[in-house]
Amino acid sequence: MNHKLDVFQSMWAMEERRPGEEEKPVAEKVQKIIEAGYDGIDLVSTPDYRGQTEEWLEEIKDTELDISFTALPGDPKIKNADSVEDTLDFAYKWRDRLRYINLVPRVLPVDVNECADMVRGWLALGRGADIPIYVETHRMSMTQDMLFTLELMKAVPEMPMMADLSHCMVNQEWTFPPLSDEQQELVNRILRRSEGFQGRVASAQQIQVQLGFPQHQVWVGIFKDWWRRGFSSWRARHVDNPDARLVYVCELGPAPYAITGADGYELSDRWEEALTLKCWAKDIWNELEANAVTNDRV
Repeated sequence: MNHKLDVFQSMWAMEERRPGEEEKPVAEKVQKIIEAGYDGIDLVSTPDYRGQTEEWLEEIKDTELDISFTALPGDPKIKNADSVEDTLDFAYKWRDRLRYINLVPRVLPVDVNECADMVRGWLALGRGADIPIYVETHRMSMTQDMLFTLELMKAVPEMPMMADLSHCMVNQEWTFPPLSDEQQELVNRILRRSEGFQGRVASAQQIQVQLGFPQHQVWVGIFKDWWRRGFSSWRARHVDNPDARLVYVCELGPAPYAITGADGYELSDRWEEALTLKCWAKDIWNELEANAVTNDRV
């Protein structure tokens, strides 16, 4: 089996937003990502980020980094709302290096059937362009409520998911771990449909907690277990495609995702934490790979 885990770094996560300091040049950030051994970069394709994204694309065009795009399609009644068509047009010239387009639909859920029609239309556009489209679990979007998302998944069984489970944790506010079997099964339903994963650890109350703090280790354990389950499910679903490659995106956001002190500085080193997530993902993947080889020999 030649399945491979590729770890991407988020362009948005490279923003530092340190008080009184200018952002480092994009070229410096790209070089940092390359030297850290990442396989690709997740780029934001929304209109307000388009200039920055084009600058990133210029810097990575001569590298071996692969690409994913995150789009935030909005209500068509909203002026200048991002659209899937626009993202596909923008991304098409990079299709040889483009792994997928990830959607965070800025359409708040009201009716499952209406949302399902929208998703089917977006997936059809992706098929027409021969570009995979995934739908992310995300707050302030069509998938902001986990239970609604599960109903949407039922209505659109062909909808591939991008699992950012930090949003599910905060949305459900599962305050008292360990999770019950019923709670775990809700997450399992998403994991069984997930074609990609985003790396961040949340608590029941905070979208992004520091990975090394002792009080957060219970949450770290929950997320590691989810990624292990998700990776294992993905490998089983792709057994007939031995060359398939799974993407895990380190997406530790800048403030206000990152918690800051009174001085405006973050409480931990977010870059080092991204490298920690990268190592965890690789370790989990290698563990699954080793177990598969052992089972094959039995």
